[in-house]
Amino acid sequence: KALHGWGKSTKATETAYQENQNIAGNMESYSLSNRYLGCYSSDFSSGLLRNTPLFDVILTDPPYGIREASLKVNKDIKNSQFSLSEQFLELLNFAATHLVIGGRLAYWLPIIRDLYQGEVSLPQHPAFKLIHNCEQVFSRKSSRRLVVMLKTRERNEGENSFVVGDSSSHGQYRHLYFAKN
Repeated sequence: KALHGWGKSTKATETAYQENQNIAGNMESYSLSNRYLGCYSSDFSSGLLRNTPLFDVILTDPPYGIREASLKVNKDIKNSQFSLSEQFLELLNFAATHLVIGGRLAYWLPIIRDLYQGEVSLPQHPAFKLIHNCEQVFSRKSSRRLVVMLKTRERNEGENSFVVGDSSSHGQYRHLYFAKN
């Protein structure tokens, strides 16, 4: 919604986004309009693009299921639940297919701090190398990590993303976020 500047604002003092509260407006405010080509917004698990490298960068802040729903659009069920773990694994698979070699994937990953076990808790893919993993603390209980990955090679057929360690730090984020201490 912030991509295009429509819908309910996340600011407590506003009921709706203002006309310039979008990515194009942000680029304009920093005098970078001449570098803004546009945005592509879709359910990356739906396969609307051909399977070829198209992007230099994929930058995303997926919904965590706290203020907004994490929904997956498919043919049979219009909007089915999309677990947070599934969402990030699909994101890495999408990026492994659609980023050029040397391209970067940057995303925010919400976590429950007590369950986070370091890099083994992060989604991984053989075609990527982790280059940054920074924490933004929300509270004693939760935070989010800015994860930046570099695509080092093309994706091999049948290769998929995975989590080595326990994914509950992000996989059960919504449930644990609302749980009583």
